[in-house]
Amino acid sequence: MTRVTLRRPSRRTTRRAVVVSTAGALVLAAALVWQAAYAGFAASTTPIAAGVTTGTVAVGNEIEGLGTVALPALRPGETYTECVAVTSTGSVPAQVRLYVKDRSATATALPSSLTFTWTAGTGGGVNDDCAAFTPTTSTVTSTLASFGTTYAQGVLPWDTTGGATAERRTYRVSFSLSANAPASVKGASATVTFAWEAQQR
Repeated sequence: MTRVTLRRPSRRTTRRAVVVSTAGALVLAAALVWQAAYAGFAASTTPIAAGVTTGTVAVGNEIEGLGTVALPALRPGETYTECVAVTSTGSVPAQVRLYVKDRSATATALPSSLTFTWTAGTGGGVNDDCAAFTPTTSTVTSTLASFGTTYAQGVLPWDTTGGATAERRTYRVSFSLSANAPASVKGASATVTFAWEAQQR
């Protein structure tokens, strides 16, 4: 079983690294990362001095406890599902998108054999729980090899309004290893980092 440990957050970006490894059967782990992008306003007037205020767009993840996800062994043809809640606390309207920030694999065929299915909605998400999850968007399915790697290619756009009240959205992800995965992926490993990025709109 693979344990994924939450790293200490920096001021601009918080990441949780995820490793996919095998011990007889391929073990698949989740990659959960959240990023913050900042937007500012500047104002001035003459002869009256004007204050300059900076607005922000920021997103965070609601993982409780140790921030660790342990996933069971995932064999070819099997699927594992978990949920994560993302909270927007920015002060200005923004759009949040999901994309792959980093990915690597020790077997060339592995990224094409791993499929991720994402859906956004409400409810659930605390400690990866999906019991109360209700989908509100269509489903996005992609292999690791094909998943977008930039904000422009990001999926499941979420328009936030900004302000004093935090806004929350839950994401459900299902991981699957193709039943037709080639023998070359046996014993291979991969690392994938997903990012939720917010940009002012």
